[in-house]
Amino acid sequence: MIDEIVRKKIVVEHSRRLSAGDLDGLMEMYTEDVTFEDPVGAGRQRGRETLRQHFAQCVEAGISETVGEPVAGQDGLHALVPVLAVMDYLPKGPAFAERGWLVPPPDAEGRRLACAYVLVLRTGVGGLIEDLRAFWGRSDLELTR
Repeated sequence: MIDEIVRKKIVVEHSRRLSAGDLDGLMEMYTEDVTFEDPVGAGRQRGRETLRQHFAQCVEAGISETVGEPVAGQDGLHALVPVLAVMDYLPKGPAFAERGWLVPPPDAEGRRLACAYVLVLRTGVGGLIEDLRAFWGRSDLELTR
């Protein structure tokens, strides 16, 4: 079991590293066989390298995450935090449009996406993240300038 305060710090540090574009530092927080689903309902994926590719697109889009107050589960494993992520529409936006999650803008260049979601992490031995789940829906996405 990992202390509640430590788990809260892990979930906040995760967003800090992603926003800083620190992919290597971010991946150090994960086990090799991490499982993840972003968004929940899109299908679970496995492996640090697959997760790195997912986050690399976010970094390429200039993601910036603002986190709310983290919460730790009483199970000694989970922590969650509300997040507002803002990134360029390109390169991830067209995939969102293909899945029907948003209507593609006629002027994609220079557009931004804002997504409000809840990030849930399960930690394991040594405080490494074993599972990531991001909960958000269509109504949580917004196109901005």
